[in-house]
Amino acid sequence: MKKKLNIFCVLILLLMAAQVVMTFVTGADAFMEGWEKGSEEGIAHTWSALFGFFVKLFAVVAAFVSFISFFRFILNVNHNKVFVWENVHLLRLTAYGLMILAAVAAGDELYSGCSFTEVYDHFFDAFLFGTFNLIISEVFAIGLKLQEEQDLTI
Repeated sequence: MKKKLNIFCVLILLLMAAQVVMTFVTGADAFMEGWEKGSEEGIAHTWSALFGFFVKLFAVVAAFVSFISFFRFILNVNHNKVFVWENVHLLRLTAYGLMILAAVAAGDELYSGCSFTEVYDHFFDAFLFGTFNLIISEVFAIGLKLQEEQDLTI
């Protein structure tokens, strides 16, 4: 049973890493286009450009925190610490990081003029995976509360 859980966790970790990498790969063309356009026109320091930079940096940090949290969750499962409160917090961090990444990237794409269907194709799966992680973390939390109540009964 532990072997199956480890295989599934590693598979999800690989899919999550692929999603994050593909998010940045698909944005690399737009980055290069903006970089070339900015170098041709000169550097314009505006508040909106600075704000956009910090929002995108926040999305990158959220993706990194999400990835590290899920990796720590897998390590906990490997060390036979499955139903512990730490895993609930790690799964919630994973979920919030993915949802923040998806929301910021989708907002940026919509702001830059992409259609809603393109944004849906690129970022809906990350948002869905984040929502799924929130559901799983709540299931873990309910199970842990039930276990605590059972331990208190005589």
